[in-house]
Amino acid sequence: MGLFLFLFLFIIIAVVYVVFFHGSNPNHVRPQTLSFVENGETIYRWEPIGRGQLQDIVDERIKTVYDLVNVAAKDCPDNMALGERENLGDNKYGKYQWITYKEFNDKRKFFGNGLVRLGAKKGDIVSIWSSNCTEWLIASHGCYPYSLVNVALYDTLGEESSKFILNQTETEFIICKKSKIEKIMDIKPECEHLKNIICIDEEGIEEYTEQCNKLGINLYSMKQVIEDGEENFTEECLNLPEPDDTCIIMYTSGTTGNPKGVVYSHRMYIAGTVNVMTIGMLPTSDNVYISYLPLAHIYEKMAESFVLYGKGRIGFFTGNVRNLTRDIQELQPDVFPVVPRVVSRLYDKVNLKISQSPIHIQLIYKFCFWAKTRDLRLGRTFPLWDLIIFNKIRSTIGKNLIFMSTTSAPISKAHHNFARVCFCSFLPQTYGMTESSGSGTIQRRDIITMGNVGPPAANIEVKLVDVPEMEYYAKNKQGEIWFRGPCIFKEYYKNEEKTKETLTEDGWLKTGDIGEVNDIGCIAIIDRKKNILKLQQGEYVAPEHLENIFIRCPAIGQCYVYGSSYENSLVAIIVPDFEALGVSLNDEEACKKCAEDPKTRKIIEEQLLEISKKEKIKGFEYIKEFHIESKMFTIENGLLTDTFKLKRLKAKESYKEVFVQLYEKLSEKISKKNK
Repeated sequence: MGLFLFLFLFIIIAVVYVVFFHGSNPNHVRPQTLSFVENGETIYRWEPIGRGQLQDIVDERIKTVYDLVNVAAKDCPDNMALGERENLGDNKYGKYQWITYKEFNDKRKFFGNGLVRLGAKKGDIVSIWSSNCTEWLIASHGCYPYSLVNVALYDTLGEESSKFILNQTETEFIICKKSKIEKIMDIKPECEHLKNIICIDEEGIEEYTEQCNKLGINLYSMKQVIEDGEENFTEECLNLPEPDDTCIIMYTSGTTGNPKGVVYSHRMYIAGTVNVMTIGMLPTSDNVYISYLPLAHIYEKMAESFVLYGKGRIGFFTGNVRNLTRDIQELQPDVFPVVPRVVSRLYDKVNLKISQSPIHIQLIYKFCFWAKTRDLRLGRTFPLWDLIIFNKIRSTIGKNLIFMSTTSAPISKAHHNFARVCFCSFLPQTYGMTESSGSGTIQRRDIITMGNVGPPAANIEVKLVDVPEMEYYAKNKQGEIWFRGPCIFKEYYKNEEKTKETLTEDGWLKTGDIGEVNDIGCIAIIDRKKNILKLQQGEYVAPEHLENIFIRCPAIGQCYVYGSSYENSLVAIIVPDFEALGVSLNDEEACKKCAEDPKTRKIIEEQLLEISKKEKIKGFEYIKEFHIESKMFTIENGLLTDTFKLKRLKAKESYKEVFVQLYEKLSEKISKKNK
């Protein structure tokens, strides 16, 4: 009886909504950018900034990264700052335990003083190799009061890249978890400058003391360094930085060669934090943030600085993404950072749950989803849909959630809309790179369009530059995106050649991405100038490099590897080596039959797998689905240049529908596997 009454009332509500609200017209969205001509080129800015000075400071007291915590500790000393769940053992965790802003500020000053007492000097580089935790921020922010520079290492760099960074930066101090000590000892013989390991963990590190001493390494616990720094601390010990001093060096892994170190000044870092505020939501002391994305990436650092700016709380996850949902439910954050891959997983999980629900639940969900999507597009709210179904979905990742943010790669329209509807949350897309402090364009809270990455951020200027070889021209509001502003990097560390390739003399950063400005001044990413693409999870792929590997397979004649920022896997168009398979190229019908033969597919699958393993390519570089083409890529059919190179833009257009089918096929495989 209760279910029947609910369905009856819902039908009445749905009919009333369709009759009385369905016919409204979308609100007008005012232009988001101001454009002006400079030296014959069109420059775009965020409209509220106008032609005035780009906004790089919000609070005049905060001009360096040191000031972020110092000002918060003065204004709100008793506010909770950093928290971790109590470890109860056996993979069980209790409530969050917090330290205040005063405690945070004191500990980081004591720690930095301890480093100085161990021999660290102004400008020295301190490396950190750890998962996100309270000590990470104490160590990082402990460098700034003494004008020390910090660098983050992360596991996916690999041993060679880690050695390269430690040697290039001449790191003497490295801060790490106990689990990293053995790895550091292994590479010490090739890292002559490394002298001190400061272990975040205290228990059990004495077992490594003798081995470290033999290698010429001093081993300390972080607690020791803090206690020594506290015992000998006075405010006169501080050696405060200037805004133009270097504060961090962020290393980017790229696709080939050694990592590049992006040099940040304090001014640049603060400008990047201010850019986050372009979204139209200022940070407050009520904000609660879940920290789980690696602090070795600029997106996470800027997001956490945004929260510190507002004197809010940062709660760290327990270190295992499998426990992330439980951590979120315990913390109940209102700010939740995501990358597109996380949204994709949530999308799959919710849709699977709905598909397994009774038919009346499926119908209610579909109607509410349609209605709320329309409401959001019209710029209005109708809370009833949330009460009926979406609040329950949102509660799976936190009932207090009001703000999600995404970066690293564009998010698809379907996934973007899903997150806004189902999680009752504002979800701005941010577009940028490490060299632009992680931001360049940011969607605002009052922008209700999707399929773009928003207008320029508060202290960024954008221009589009012609790319004639790809037929993109600035006069058509298309071209390579260039950035300029106070949040743009100074240089690549000890790499003048790469700096000159990426940064012009007048301060323009070449992103390598092709953009298009729409009617309201928002920018959409439509292509990539360099043949390097970024997958949904943020991993970079060099398709030509992979193609050169795959065509070494005896059964493969030609190969076109394709990936999308909206997908997390690679697909390919493969033309078999018909002669190797015993088929004459002159026999068109025989080639077609060979391409359609399941035996051909099996041979190619086996050879792709074999060479992928042999060449030790990364998991995300594997071809997960492919189409076998019976016709060769030729100059005559427009798919090859005169020098027999693949015309990637033409090929992308030619196989556009095939790629859609391949990803649909791949999605079906994954769905069946999950069931």
